[in-house]
Amino acid sequence: MNKSLLVTALLAVAPYTSLADVMPKEAYKAMLNLFAYDANGKLLRSGTAFYIDTQGHAATSYSLLRDAARAEVIDTKGKKHQVVRILGGDATTDLVKFSTSQTQPTDFFRLTDTAGKTGSDWQLVSYSSDKKKTLQAVKVNGDEAFNQYRYYQVSAANEASLMACPLIDEAGNLMAVVQRNVNASATTACAIDARFLNELTIRPTSAFSNDLRAIHIPKALPAKSSEAMAYLFMIPKTDTLSLQTAHNDFVEAYPTLPDGYMNRASFRASLKDYAGADTDFQTAFAKAEADTTGTKLDAVHHSLSQLIYQTVVAKGDTLPVYPTWTLARAEAEATQAYTIHPFTLYLMQQGNCRYAQGNYTGAYESFNRACEDRKFVSYETFFAAARALERTGTDSTRVIALLDSCIAHLPQPANARHAHFYFERAQRLIQAKRFREAVFDYNEYEKLVGPRNLNERFYYLRHLAEVEARMYQQALDDLHSAIAQSATPLPYRLDEAYLLLRIGELDTAARAARALLKELPENPDCYKIIGIVLGEQGKKAEAVQSLNKAQQLGDDTVAPLIEKYQ
Repeated sequence: MNKSLLVTALLAVAPYTSLADVMPKEAYKAMLNLFAYDANGKLLRSGTAFYIDTQGHAATSYSLLRDAARAEVIDTKGKKHQVVRILGGDATTDLVKFSTSQTQPTDFFRLTDTAGKTGSDWQLVSYSSDKKKTLQAVKVNGDEAFNQYRYYQVSAANEASLMACPLIDEAGNLMAVVQRNVNASATTACAIDARFLNELTIRPTSAFSNDLRAIHIPKALPAKSSEAMAYLFMIPKTDTLSLQTAHNDFVEAYPTLPDGYMNRASFRASLKDYAGADTDFQTAFAKAEADTTGTKLDAVHHSLSQLIYQTVVAKGDTLPVYPTWTLARAEAEATQAYTIHPFTLYLMQQGNCRYAQGNYTGAYESFNRACEDRKFVSYETFFAAARALERTGTDSTRVIALLDSCIAHLPQPANARHAHFYFERAQRLIQAKRFREAVFDYNEYEKLVGPRNLNERFYYLRHLAEVEARMYQQALDDLHSAIAQSATPLPYRLDEAYLLLRIGELDTAARAARALLKELPENPDCYKIIGIVLGEQGKKAEAVQSLNKAQQLGDDTVAPLIEKYQ
């Protein structure tokens, strides 16, 4: 009896077995001729590939598919099949696995589970439609460790036509894949352990692989649904083709999971395909209702609310991007989610929708209820409530109380990301005329952000609070900082002169005003400051002269001062 495992008798028992005989008429059936093309359809390169399982999955050299946007294979029967998905690839080992459009069970090489040895006799299989062609005998001349597997020196010629050809042992097991010997004087080739093919898979982190991204053919999803989901989120948002393919693949692989439709809806909305997004959400609702063990119906309502809200807010006008995609619809979806499952997160979403519609009282009610949930509440919750309450026109005391709670809930130690909450409270404290407390918040803001990241505007604002708090030296210091940072410091220098006048530093104030006059010769404020200083020093005639000059330049407020010093 013929020893081939592919003979009819054995096929009746094991219909999709691997090649286990070295007869050319059997081994050649697993061989493929591969053609790789760029995005414009130009042939980049061609070479050998081979099937590695019954499902039409194959392997070849990574270098054959680098930069390819499309590829196809031709089997020994002359039938053409498209390369559909990349299943894994690595430039270091120069190996890549891929799936094809072949729908029938395929003959294939079974990967070895043991290492080869120096002195072993193998046979090289190359692509050919000639069933009578004998296999090429190959001797293993040397082997060495390469990562956890082996790398071989073989007797096969170091020729381009033999690259990526499989090497099989006497039992027909795939032992290695022929690779180029990069030694310039080499006449014989190398071969890489075929077991490396087992390491080629798609993982969530594969989205960041430069090797895989250099192949522009779509990639397969990881095998587990959780890893496939993570992979979707890691694909760069700019790679819309890969994203579209991956989302469609996920829905096809897991048709009962609402998550796939929800994620694809978000992707479609990002491409302004709102009709497609809405359709996907309707399917997600149906899937969530049919299978209560997975993503719950309330989560689908919340996800749709978020998508509509983000889309409408980003658009920035009142015209809906799609019929029924309005802020009112977003609020209704959030409310429905909360009705199904009273989760505080849904209250926050409801509040966001109400706030965006200008319903500040309603928004405050939602946020305030969220603040009552001790397990959920955070500094962001209190800040949202404070912001909404302020827009209702209520007194600042209640708003400040909410901001106090916001800051009390900041993680400790706080960092630059939390600094703006102190800044916001400082603004409200100034409105409430609680200036010293406002200065404290400005100081905390400075600590968290860092002085190097502050600009002249900050120092000017803090100086205003310090003046009102009668913290004059600090106010002068901040004005000096503003002057040092400003490209146009003259207004700040004028404020400095007024502040010096206010605190009784008369001579210094006059010097500052006179220095300014050299650059602002027609500035009435400078003459006013000088006039007041002269008047307070008893030099009334000179004071009146300076004040008259200020009046001539347009300052109508100096009339009482002129009368005072005459």
